[in-house]
Amino acid sequence: MNVLILGGTGVVSGGILRQLLAHGHKATVYHRGRTRLKGRGVTEIFGDRTNRPAFETLMKSLKFDAVMDVLCFNREDAESAFRAFNGRVKHYIHTSSVCAVGVPTSKVICDESEPYHPITNYGRGKEEAEKFYLGAWKKHRFPVTIIRPSHTYGPGGGWVLGTLLNDWEWDCETLNRIRRGAPVLVHGDGENLWQSCYSDDLGMAFVGALGKTWVRGEIYNACGRDIITWNEHYRRLGEAMGRKTKIVHLPTDVIVKGAPEQATGFLREIAQYHGAYSNEKIRKQIPEFNPQIDVAEGHRRHYRWLVEEGRIKKAAKRLYEDALINLAMETGKKAARLGAKTQ
Repeated sequence: MNVLILGGTGVVSGGILRQLLAHGHKATVYHRGRTRLKGRGVTEIFGDRTNRPAFETLMKSLKFDAVMDVLCFNREDAESAFRAFNGRVKHYIHTSSVCAVGVPTSKVICDESEPYHPITNYGRGKEEAEKFYLGAWKKHRFPVTIIRPSHTYGPGGGWVLGTLLNDWEWDCETLNRIRRGAPVLVHGDGENLWQSCYSDDLGMAFVGALGKTWVRGEIYNACGRDIITWNEHYRRLGEAMGRKTKIVHLPTDVIVKGAPEQATGFLREIAQYHGAYSNEKIRKQIPEFNPQIDVAEGHRRHYRWLVEEGRIKKAAKRLYEDALINLAMETGKKAARLGAKTQ
């Protein structure tokens, strides 16, 4: 198929692009031109999606079989895509997010029937886009499929998950701490569930959907193969780096009080809750999506890429983290002394 990717230079879109090319599709990437795709055998178109009149005029002058949209974040973006592509493509795949559902979920491992209750502006924007597209399918038979990733990692992205996070794109300080043998802070008891998906595995959800008429008008969770605790996540990360991770714990509310607000957004809005989702529906209806890369292997690949790109050494130090870790260690010592007295 002749496929257009709106986006194409990030971690999610990079996985989609690699799978499209691997499966013999023709790929065109529309992006702002900040990161060039040299040597990848794709056609590039440069532009700004937020300039909607220019974007829609350009799209109407081009012809594609399918569109994979990684740049739609709200109802206005969705309405623009509808004007640009309605009646002109066989398939439009919208990249949503489990954040459209929100947290906490009604079940520990939730499926696509979970009601909307997003708690972030990002999640509310994704909810509004989903609802618009479902309405466009029912009223106009706009050929949309909605795919909801959870956390996606791999080449093209930084180490963007953990208890503390300064920079959503490139915060690799957790890796620095593990590498130099320093303790890392994990929220609560570290036993909340988490589910990541390596970008190449996620790409097959999109590529596998192409040509399937029954996936139109449907929503699919597309998450990783492993559901693990945060403690296990950090331990496996250390193993991927050839290190043993030293973990200390503090309650979430204590961490939030002791760290800058911008460093705890991920913790407050996502990580303090279970983040586990069922892949049963997508595995039945898009069997090409069959995640093969487990967390250990995914960590190894991603860490190797970050090192090669020089991203680890560019990470900013988080001085407040040392203070929180000292508090956690002192709290642990006090609890141990108290326990010894009561025995």
